[in-house]
Amino acid sequence: MKSIQTSTEFLLFSLAVVALAVAFPPAALARQNIVLDDFESYEEGGVPSKWETTSGKTLISITPALMRDSESFFIREENGNKFVRASTADDAFRIILTNGKQFDWKLSDHPQISWDWRAIKLPAGAREDKDKTNDTGGAVYVVFSTDFIGRPRSIKYTYSSTLPVETTTSYGPLKVLVIASGLDGIGNWSHVKRDLYADYQRLFGKMPPDEPLAILLWSDSDTMDDTAIVDYDNIILHGQIGIE
Repeated sequence: MKSIQTSTEFLLFSLAVVALAVAFPPAALARQNIVLDDFESYEEGGVPSKWETTSGKTLISITPALMRDSESFFIREENGNKFVRASTADDAFRIILTNGKQFDWKLSDHPQISWDWRAIKLPAGAREDKDKTNDTGGAVYVVFSTDFIGRPRSIKYTYSSTLPVETTTSYGPLKVLVIASGLDGIGNWSHVKRDLYADYQRLFGKMPPDEPLAILLWSDSDTMDDTAIVDYDNIILHGQIGIE
C-alpha cells in the first residue's frame, strides 16, 4: 500500500513539473532580475565607478576629482545601506550605463525597471513643460534608440519640483513622464516600478526596440540657478518571472 501511495505521489509531482515546464519554458525561468546597481560595492564617500559620464560626445570614466569639480554623484550610507546622492548647484550632470558594455539587456527578457529614490532638495519653481523653467532635480532616463539625425529617443522619468504625477511633455524624441512630485512632499524614500512596453507605447504610439541603448541617472538645477539633491538606490531590470 505504501508503495502504491509513493508511486502516486511521484506521478503527481512529475505531472506538476511537466506542467510548469510547459507554462514557463527553461529560458523564461532563467530570466532573473538584472541588478544594475545597488551601490553596496563602493566605499562611502567614493564615486559609482561602474558608471560613466560624457565629455562632449565621448563617454568618460567617473573619478572623484571629476565629481568634486561638478558637485555631483557620491556614495552615501545610512543605517547600513549605501546609495548614490546626486547633488547639483546651478549645474547639470548625468551618469550612464551602456547596454552591451556594463550590462546586457533585451527588453523582451526584462520588460520592467525599478528603483528607489528620495528627493532632499528640488530646484524651486522648476517645471519640465516650460523651456525657461526646465530643471529636474532627479530623473531616470531609458534611452531606447536614436532618431534619423542621431538624437536619443528616450523616456525621462522625473521627480518634478512642481508638476503633478502623470504629467507628460515632449521634446521631440525625448518624452518626459512625471512619476514623483514635490507637490506631494519630499524627504522620504519611495519605490518605483515601470512597465517599459506600456510606457513606450503610451508615449511613442508604437512598440519599443528590443535592445535599448542605455540607462542614465540625471540631475539639473542650472536653468533655475538653484540646487538639487536626490538619492538613488536599487536600480533593477525585472525579468518576466522576476523576484520583486
